[in-house]
Amino acid sequence: MAERNFVIIGHRAHTEADWKLDDLCGGAGRLDVLVRCVTASLWKSHGIRRNTDVWLLLKGPPNAPITVHFSGQKIRYLNPDERSTAALIRNGLIKYKNNKKAMETSPGITMERIDLGDILERLPNPILLNENGTDDLCSAKTFILGDDKDPTDDEMKTLQNLPQACLGKESLLSSACITLIHHCLDG
Repeated sequence: MAERNFVIIGHRAHTEADWKLDDLCGGAGRLDVLVRCVTASLWKSHGIRRNTDVWLLLKGPPNAPITVHFSGQKIRYLNPDERSTAALIRNGLIKYKNNKKAMETSPGITMERIDLGDILERLPNPILLNENGTDDLCSAKTFILGDDKDPTDDEMKTLQNLPQACLGKESLLSSACITLIHHCLDG
């Protein structure tokens, strides 16, 4: 289990490799937001954060949900640019197609058909990042963020009993929130 876990909900992120690498914003269902979160979570200057894992929850068409787990401890072939990270996800979706069980699609990347509640059962001390949050980040080990959409009513039912933290008065990009969380916890 990683010391830090970031769960990012991709409400429209496609669960099939039916998109092109040069259309992450539209054709892939805002996958650009998710791959920026992977970079912010796992990369530091000259290396990977081995103490951090990322869980991307793809909830878009046609076969939602699929969770993509990036293990900082085991990851290989990850580069800090959006296109190559998206290519790892796309190639993984091609390999994972029609699979029902968890499958490592590349070293350190596992795909599985689980939803938000299943992810949270596996991870320690989760906290929801929310503009109205008042709780402290320090004891959290798992941070839940969204893409450019707010959590749905069903997702909020799953998240309703979690502590909620706010990183400031302004609404920030999810990738920027991850950078700020690392800054707070690294110090």
